[in-house]
Amino acid sequence: MPDGLTRRVSADVPLAIGASVAFAAYVWVLMHATVPLVTLFAFASDGRPKLYAAFLAALAGLPGLLLTLPRALTPPAAAVQPSVRSRRQVSSLRRSHLRTDVLGVAALLLAQVPLPAPWGPAGKAATVANITKSPEIVELSAKFANYSVGIFAVGIVGAVIAKVYGHAAALRVLAIILVVGAPVVGWFLVVRAVS
Repeated sequence: MPDGLTRRVSADVPLAIGASVAFAAYVWVLMHATVPLVTLFAFASDGRPKLYAAFLAALAGLPGLLLTLPRALTPPAAAVQPSVRSRRQVSSLRRSHLRTDVLGVAALLLAQVPLPAPWGPAGKAATVANITKSPEIVELSAKFANYSVGIFAVGIVGAVIAKVYGHAAALRVLAIILVVGAPVVGWFLVVRAVS
């Protein structure tokens, strides 16, 4: 094995271990975050269902924004690439969205915390009911859990459109409209269904 490759592999091992530990710690935090997050949303909304739904919509829409906006706002690559001479020049030409993608996945996991799972809402719905003392917010949370799946899917579709069709300005704008509009539509549908 060449010396440079050995050095790179040995440098990647601690990074992989650190990332695994950080992910496990984040999942542990998420498992204990339902009560604080629902309490925060209930306090910030002052018990008003429409405002509570707006916080849920913003949280559900955040992953799509983090996955799509950096790709949509990056100018398309030049048709003719300049010649490169060093590794630093090569790495500067490659566009990586790793940081915002990691934040997007973290936000996707966080967005599940205040929402009852569509396939088994009883436990988390009871937690929401105990904290908010509002039947409207409990119903709203249960309904928004279903819409959130669609919002997450639209966010991924927007990221794919922005990545694959980055050369077409109109499609990049369409990707932004999708990821901004999906949580707004979800909020409107939930509020209309509950009120």
